[in-house]
Amino acid sequence: MQNRVFKLNNSMREHFSTLIMSILLALIVWFFAIDQENPLERLNFDQPIPIQVQGLADGNQTLQDLTRRTVFLTLRAPKRTLETVSVNDFNAYINLNNLSPGPHEVSIIVESVNPDIDVIDQQPRQLRVQIEPIATKVVPVQAELMDSPAFSYEAQPALTEPETVTISGPRTQVEQVTVAVAEIFLRGAKSQVERTQALSPRNAQNLVVDRVTVESQSARVIIPIVQRPGRKEVAVVVTVEGQPAPGYRLTSISSEPGTVILRGSPEALLDVGGFVETPVLNIENATATVRERLPLLLPENVSTLGETSITAIVTISPIESSIPVSREPIIQGLDSNLRAIVSLTRIDVIVSGPLPRLDALRPEDVRVTLNLADLLPGSHTVVPTVVPPEGITVDGLIPQTVEVTIEAIPPPATTPGVEPTPSPTP
Repeated sequence: MQNRVFKLNNSMREHFSTLIMSILLALIVWFFAIDQENPLERLNFDQPIPIQVQGLADGNQTLQDLTRRTVFLTLRAPKRTLETVSVNDFNAYINLNNLSPGPHEVSIIVESVNPDIDVIDQQPRQLRVQIEPIATKVVPVQAELMDSPAFSYEAQPALTEPETVTISGPRTQVEQVTVAVAEIFLRGAKSQVERTQALSPRNAQNLVVDRVTVESQSARVIIPIVQRPGRKEVAVVVTVEGQPAPGYRLTSISSEPGTVILRGSPEALLDVGGFVETPVLNIENATATVRERLPLLLPENVSTLGETSITAIVTISPIESSIPVSREPIIQGLDSNLRAIVSLTRIDVIVSGPLPRLDALRPEDVRVTLNLADLLPGSHTVVPTVVPPEGITVDGLIPQTVEVTIEAIPPPATTPGVEPTPSPTP
């Protein structure tokens, strides 16, 4: 009986062992088949993973700009998973929690969002980080001229608004900043230049300081432009006489160049208005544009800086019709505490249009204005603006520019101990 039970037990153990072996063999075959279809592979992932900064205490800032730091990974995962892997499958960060100001070697932590992906290597593994307290500082605003004004003109000291700005950033960087610079291009200017320009923090060597924030990112800069002593730029006025041939009209009078630079003593130049003239050019019976080289009529003790003659250009065109209108310029935009002295009392405007409209045109129908808004005291070359009535076209101006001198109005004089007489109440 015992032998029979023993034999039965042995038989059951053999069957059970066979069953277990069969199951294990099946699993091995299954895993082998899966591995052949979707095997584990290694991949050097060539897309950079951005590194986030966590735990930086309020009032501190890193000396380095960490916004562009990245880490590269070596991965292991099933083949199909690696075929669709992306940057979004990973989180990379450094934890600066409880770190005091100073230098630190901080480990880069990389986490895989997809559990099927193993990160087996990363480069770099650490970042060197300098933590510094945030500091602030007030520095002056300075204009840096990137080019020059026109020939024989000079740029005066710039005016800025605001005059100072507050900067902030890592203490080491803030301590280097000495000025906030606005770069200004004059581009051959002959009169006051005004710009609103971005500011950049600079050190004593005029190099841009990184990691520093300027509270006011831009400044308004005004640079007065004046002529050099002993020099004066004036317009050229070409005087013509005669009439074009019947059926033709005079459309414009100009010169090349349109302005010249005079040289002389300050006293001699002071007597020169804003223009010099040429001898009279006769255009009688002209049927085409007249071009002629003419000398300049210069005052005594005054010469030109360069050529002493100009090319006069009188454009003659078939009618419609045109007429010259002489108008006194109207000052606009001048501050109430300033006054303007215009070198010319009249400006000639050549207008054209249908003959009936020209016959009915009155001189006061044509307005000539000089816009002096925002101009500072000094000498300025201003281009007149002409406002003609409807249907009338402006063909030319004589002269094309006008010299205007702006002065401050002095306060009324008062006698000590005498009260000013009040104005009568209307």
